[in-house]
Amino acid sequence: MVGSHTKGGETDYLALIRKAVEYQSKNQLSVSNGDAVWVVADGDVNYNTPDPIAAKDKLLSKAQKMADAKGIHIALSNPCFEFWYLLHFQYTTKFFKDYPAVKNALTTYLPDYEKTGDVYSQLSAHTTNALQNAKRVEQYHLQNGSSKPFGIAVNPFTDIYQLVESLL
Repeated sequence: MVGSHTKGGETDYLALIRKAVEYQSKNQLSVSNGDAVWVVADGDVNYNTPDPIAAKDKLLSKAQKMADAKGIHIALSNPCFEFWYLLHFQYTTKFFKDYPAVKNALTTYLPDYEKTGDVYSQLSAHTTNALQNAKRVEQYHLQNGSSKPFGIAVNPFTDIYQLVESLL
């Protein structure tokens, strides 16, 4: 697992794709051999920057083109990965500004949640629920005029279910 963050903890999509391409090449991974490389990233909008959603969408679009050219999958969670965790316990399409907003909702179910903690044992029994809820959120956005691939303006959503289903 490799990570790439800019100052302020924002995910740098292009750097993540470059690292994934490097990993793919170094390990001689190939789609034709049944290999898959996934990049998991957050929306991470910094609302203190000018036109933050458009700026993030532009970077995401560039990263998606680079990923597509190399057969790399991107699983995006907006605003953050913890939205996937929340979907294990509830369905919601409520807008979440950022990680603290999602964490606040998540602590209803995981009161001691910390980013670095292992929550697998608390989530695993609810994975089917999370898969269904993530697909419902996607359908909600599709029915309300958004189209795939979703950009940063689509909040909340997560593609993590696609990664999880590919592993099942």
